[in-house]
Amino acid sequence: MVKGHQRSRNSWSDMDVEDPAQNEWTIFLNSGTTIFKRAMFGLLPSFVQRRLRPLSTRQHRLHATSYLDGLRGVASFIVLMGHYTEENLGWYTEPYGLYESGAASSPLQLPFIRVLYSARPMVHIFFIISGFVLAYKPIMQIHSQQYASLITTISSSVFRRALRLFLPSIVTLFIMALAVYSGISDVRYAARSNSLFSQLQNWCYTCWELLKASWGVNNLSYPAPKYNPALWTIPVEFAQSMILFITLVGLSRCQINARLALLAVVMILCFYGGQLYTVEFIGGVLISEVVILREGHGSSSPTSSPTSLPKYTFENISNYSSRSLLREKAIKAFWILNVISGFYIASWTNNRPGDQWGIRFLNAHTPSPYEGQKIWFCLAGFQIVIACTQLKFLQNIFNTSIAQYLANISYALYLTHNLCLAFLEPKVVPYLDSWIGKSTTMSRHLFWAAGLWIYLPIIVWVADVFWRAVDVPSVKFARWLELKCIVEDIQKKG
Repeated sequence: MVKGHQRSRNSWSDMDVEDPAQNEWTIFLNSGTTIFKRAMFGLLPSFVQRRLRPLSTRQHRLHATSYLDGLRGVASFIVLMGHYTEENLGWYTEPYGLYESGAASSPLQLPFIRVLYSARPMVHIFFIISGFVLAYKPIMQIHSQQYASLITTISSSVFRRALRLFLPSIVTLFIMALAVYSGISDVRYAARSNSLFSQLQNWCYTCWELLKASWGVNNLSYPAPKYNPALWTIPVEFAQSMILFITLVGLSRCQINARLALLAVVMILCFYGGQLYTVEFIGGVLISEVVILREGHGSSSPTSSPTSLPKYTFENISNYSSRSLLREKAIKAFWILNVISGFYIASWTNNRPGDQWGIRFLNAHTPSPYEGQKIWFCLAGFQIVIACTQLKFLQNIFNTSIAQYLANISYALYLTHNLCLAFLEPKVVPYLDSWIGKSTTMSRHLFWAAGLWIYLPIIVWVADVFWRAVDVPSVKFARWLELKCIVEDIQKKG
C-alpha cells in the first residue's frame, strides 16, 4: 500500500513536469483575465464600484466643513450646465420676456431658475471657498498657538499647490491637443496642426503660457483658454493662493481682533485697487476665522463652574428664552434673505441686464473701478457662502451623497467637461437639429433636455475616471515628491 501510494504521488508529479507549457499558458490566461477584469472594473464610475464592492471600498466621511465641498461640487456642475446651455441655446442667456426668432421665453429664463445654468457667478464662489479651505487648518493651528506646525502646514501647501493645480490641467491640455490633431474633437478652442510634432509643440507653448499667466492674473489673453475655456481660473487660483499663504504667515502672531481688522483692511484696499480675486480669497480667510471663533464660542470653557453662573428666576429664564428664540429666528431670516438676494444676483443675464428688474439698478450703480456684473457676482458669492456657514438646512443639502459625490469629482468635472462637449456636440447636434430643431419654444425645451440626457452620463463618467486616474494620483505624487525633497528631521517630526 505504501508503494502504491508513493507511485501515485510520483505520477501526479510527473504530470506537472511533463506539461510546463500548458501550466504557463493557463497562468498567462488567468493573469490576462484578471487584468482585463480589473481594467473594466476601474472604468466603472466610483459610485457603481461602491455598490458592487461595498465592503472593500472606504466610505466618504463628512467633516466640519464638508458642506462647502458640496457647494463647490454643485457649483462645478452648474458651470457645466452653463457652458452647455450657452453653446447650444444662447436664447436662454437672455432675460425672460424677450421673444427671440419668434419663440416665446422659457420658464428656464426666470430668475432663480436660471441659476441652474449661470456659470459665471459660480467661479466667484470657487474662489471664496478656496480661500476658506486653504486657511481653515492654518487658522486652527494659529488659535492653538502651534506655530511650528503652522509653518510646516503652509510650507507643504506652497510646495504642493502648483502640482495640485497645474498637473491635471497640463494633462487636460495634452488630451485636447491629441483630440484636435486626430480630428475627433472640433477646433472651436484650438487650431489643428499639420503634424503631430507641431501639435505637441503648440501644447508645450500653451502649458508654458499657462504657468506664466500666474503672475498676470488680470491678463486672460494667453492661449490656454482657447484650448479649454475653464483653464483661465487656474493661474488665478495659484497666484491668489500664494498671496493667501503670505497673508496668513504675516498675521499669524497677531491678536484675533487685530488680525480680523487687518484682513478687512486688506480686502478694502484690494477692492478699491481693482483686485477682486484677492478680495474673494482673503474674504474666504476672514469667513474661516469667524466660523472657527463661532465654533469655539459654542463650547464650554474648562474654567467655568456652576457657581459662576448668574441666578435666574423661572420668569426671568422664560423671558430670556423667548428673547433668545426671537433673536435666533430673526438671524435665520436675515441669512435666508441673503441667500435669496445672492441667488437673484446670480440670475444676472449675460446680455441686456437693463431689461431685468433689480439688475438694471445694480448695473447702473456699479462702483468704480468695476464694470458690469463681476463685482455683483462677488457680493452674491459672499452672501451664499456665508449663509451656508449659518443655516443648517443648507448644510444638510450640500452634505447629501449627490452633492458630496460632485465634490469629489468637482475639479475633474471642471477640467474635462469642455473636452467632452467639444467631442460630442459636433456629432450629436446635427441629429438633434434635424429631429427636433429649435424653431419653437417646445422644440427648444426638447433640444435642451435631449442634449443633457445624452451628454451628462458621458461627461460625469469621464470626470469620474479622470478624478481617479489623474486628479487623485496628482495629489499623491505631490505628497510623495514633497517627502522626497524635505529635510529628514522635518519629515520625522511631521
